[in-house]
Amino acid sequence: MGRVILRLPRLGETMEQARVTDWLVAPGAGFKRGDILLEVETDKTVVEVPAMTDGVLIAQLVSPGDMVDLDAPIAEIDAEGAGDVPTAKAAAAPIAPQQRESVPASPPATGEVGAPVAASPAARAAARRTGADLTLIAGTGRRGRITAEDVAGQGPDADRQKGAPVALHHIGGAGVPIVLLHGLYDDHRGWRDLPRRLAAAGHAVVSVDLPGHGDSVDGPASLDAAARAVADALTTELPQCEMRLIGHSLGAAVATKVAVLLAGRIDRLILSAPLGLGTHIDMDFLQGMLTAGTTDALSRALSRLDAGPLSQAILAQELARLQRLRPLHRAWAEALAQGGFQQIDITGDLARTTCDVRVIFGTGDRILDWQDIANLPARAAVHLVRGAGHLPHHAVPDLVVTLATTTLGEGRAGTVTRSAP
Repeated sequence: MGRVILRLPRLGETMEQARVTDWLVAPGAGFKRGDILLEVETDKTVVEVPAMTDGVLIAQLVSPGDMVDLDAPIAEIDAEGAGDVPTAKAAAAPIAPQQRESVPASPPATGEVGAPVAASPAARAAARRTGADLTLIAGTGRRGRITAEDVAGQGPDADRQKGAPVALHHIGGAGVPIVLLHGLYDDHRGWRDLPRRLAAAGHAVVSVDLPGHGDSVDGPASLDAAARAVADALTTELPQCEMRLIGHSLGAAVATKVAVLLAGRIDRLILSAPLGLGTHIDMDFLQGMLTAGTTDALSRALSRLDAGPLSQAILAQELARLQRLRPLHRAWAEALAQGGFQQIDITGDLARTTCDVRVIFGTGDRILDWQDIANLPARAAVHLVRGAGHLPHHAVPDLVVTLATTTLGEGRAGTVTRSAP
């Protein structure tokens, strides 16, 4: 056995950093080669970091929510065969005792009575919103960990949130609020680290759960009704504030209608792979998401988004979430597409908007046809991401942050720019 520092390995060809989402091994606990030590989120997906040798975790050097650079220290371990543990390009590298970093591990989540519990960061956030006592909730995640889905409906404030047409999740500072609206089958967590990056730029960030998604489990599957519900919620939460909207797919269509309803208060509309510009839509994806009964079937459906691989643990969590919301999602899918054709059209609403409009599309999108940008108003600026799929905002997050946080000069409307992911 020998003490070594575990460093963040490269988990993708373009990866330069990752956000820690959860530790699965506590300080002092032993592990075997191949055991999952922690989960991290890269710019492409959520992945597991396995142990490369048997050992004992001495200290966690990073906490859930931390952004960690490639090859940065993440843990101190007592490893068997320390001399054989891979270095920077794999998992760990030994360092001298005087060089070791000492960073206190994050405390375990506790309920009101103070008893330690294993809970994901999302579950802890949900508990804070609803006032739920985590010590009274049975976890259904890996090794009994409490997930956000376990917390749903728990706590004294749960009844207030349950049944609300839309749920709003706030982070960030005092800058111009930026509102995020997700796509079909997704929820506010699907933006990955974009809210954090926007907040780091000084903006208040509001992530919306659309009706039938996330914490907004009620509400009609209607584009107009969803837009009115979002507009009403934003008017209540952000009275008199000017704001910017970022929407993806279904959320982009809702955002467009919100921009019309709140004309004069929206100064910028950023649409990522917006629904409602043309007629083509991939029915295989829509049906695959509605009928998947196994993680393999779900993986095949999600592959059409070109979002990268997901671990079996994440797929299992997603499958449970989707199955719970399936009746609501089915109503949305039927309202949006039938017989292979989109049933909504936002081109008229876009023509009525008075704000700056930016549209991002991936030329490899398999869900929608990027060439539907031809139906945009001439004043809209288009940003094409070569080869990106239906989640172009994940392929070029820096572009999205730039579009959302900077004051763009006059004379750029109607232009087309091309980016490589």
